[in-house]
Amino acid sequence: MVPPEGQIRESKVTRSMQNQFTIVVSHFIQPGKEQAFEDALKQVIEKAKTYPGYGGIQIFHYQHPTEREYILMIRFDTEANYNIWATSDARNNWFEELKAFITKESEVRFEEGLEFWFSLPEETGAAPPKKWKMAVLTWMVIYPLVLILSTTAGIVLDFWPPYMRILVVSMILVPLMTYVVMPQVTSVFAGWIFKR
Repeated sequence: MVPPEGQIRESKVTRSMQNQFTIVVSHFIQPGKEQAFEDALKQVIEKAKTYPGYGGIQIFHYQHPTEREYILMIRFDTEANYNIWATSDARNNWFEELKAFITKESEVRFEEGLEFWFSLPEETGAAPPKKWKMAVLTWMVIYPLVLILSTTAGIVLDFWPPYMRILVVSMILVPLMTYVVMPQVTSVFAGWIFKR
């Protein structure tokens, strides 16, 4: 993909992911242009939904002294489908429109593994936290979730064989960890996780 000219640049890392391809993008918006940016963002999201493999977008806002930073975590099922969207007219036209709103270049990261759970938007480009910290927090979250989900599955699905109950628990646990729990836990413990 050829990045558009102007203030927006993408630093592309070629990486193949079988089940999910996540792109983290940072935009710094001029004061007073936030609403215009958000309106343009809503329009481009609606267009992205029509493309194959689109898995959703998560948006974070951070207020800095002179500007507001918007972090977009965009998910597609494969890199190939992301590239279809990335090279589309709809997306490139949106990038052209962004030039009127941004003050700094955007940055793109491709996330995978445990580091994906522990990537805070404002830490874009920083080294991942220490593995023992990731392990401790992951255990702190997984233990109560597994306890609650397995107990519930044991009550509700007691007529199913154990391997089927475990299958259901794992199918609920993984997306719950990825999309709901870990982003919140990472935000709460950010001062400890990313302490250098």
